[in-house]
Amino acid sequence: MRLNKLESTQRILEIGKHVHCRKSAMDNIVFPKWSDLGLVGMMFRQCVNTKEQPFGNIYDESKFQTVLRIINGKVLMTGRPDCYCWSFSKITSSKNVSVIGTNSATGIINMCNVITSISIEDEKKMVADMFASLNKDLLLVYTEPEERTCIQVTPELYKAGITACVDEWMDTDENGCATPTLLSIGDYLIVSESGVYCIRQEEFEQTHTI
Repeated sequence: MRLNKLESTQRILEIGKHVHCRKSAMDNIVFPKWSDLGLVGMMFRQCVNTKEQPFGNIYDESKFQTVLRIINGKVLMTGRPDCYCWSFSKITSSKNVSVIGTNSATGIINMCNVITSISIEDEKKMVADMFASLNKDLLLVYTEPEERTCIQVTPELYKAGITACVDEWMDTDENGCATPTLLSIGDYLIVSESGVYCIRQEEFEQTHTI
């Protein structure tokens, strides 16, 4: 299934109800650039399984880095880690950046603080095992609260045909089409300067206030 990005986004913006919301401050764990992985980076693509794209989406390795968030003590939400990608420019422009991992004193302290914040024992072990298997520190980026505009996928909107969207970062083909994110009633669409993108209802309610 392919969807025209411009046309579908314009329809969402025209018929959806625009609401002000506020994204909470949070810590974000940023993985290395694909080029830093050496031979491994040459062997594989940066294909990230997200809640919006459960079968994986390939993010351009020359533009994006993978990010993992632990939200309110949870590593998994609806059975999946909260992961996606940030552009290089967003990371380099971030003001509150530290390290996290097992390769430095600061990294170990930050890692211990993050693991302590996780409420489920099995998920603590998942994160501890992840860091134990890595041979380098990752970045820990703190993001300040952010004012945003959102559109909720209401039953009325869904009935009007808004059952999918093309997230703002998706590249399009020669016809302006891309693989869409299938929506469910209750999901939220964040309105940005370059389009819209989906946040699932559970994640939105734990990271935003209206």
